[in-house]
Amino acid sequence: MFKRIISAFLVFDVLFVSISAFAAADVIEINGTAVNIPAEMGSIKEMDDRTFVPVRFLTEYLNCRVSYDDSFKLATIESDAAKCSYLIQEGSTILSIIPDKYEAAQHLQMDTAAFIDNDEERMYVPIRFLAEAIGYTVGWDEATQTVTLDKQ
Repeated sequence: MFKRIISAFLVFDVLFVSISAFAAADVIEINGTAVNIPAEMGSIKEMDDRTFVPVRFLTEYLNCRVSYDDSFKLATIESDAAKCSYLIQEGSTILSIIPDKYEAAQHLQMDTAAFIDNDEERMYVPIRFLAEAIGYTVGWDEATQTVTLDKQ
């Protein structure tokens, strides 16, 4: 009987910890300031145990320009500060970095893919991969459910 009680407790503990460990972020903090995604730009979403944000919101907040090619489902992000462009395509797990100079492109493998929320008609990207590629350190505070981005 004692073993059953312990087993039930352990199962409950594992389930409870698993649920909280993969909760979506409630807050995004960039360089020490909590930022809100304007309702017309989308929201924070959780998918594949990752925090996703609208590509336009994140890139514009980080002083980049973004354009979108609907026929290829491709977002092109340009950063004057980093002197390069970033390409991300719906359904792809590759984030391409294209330097402005005559250097080879880099292709970063993400562990999840960008997606388009058809109800909102906007592309979502995993915040960690894009922010780190642009030059930010990304952190996670489990207690406050906060993603932090700090310029390196």
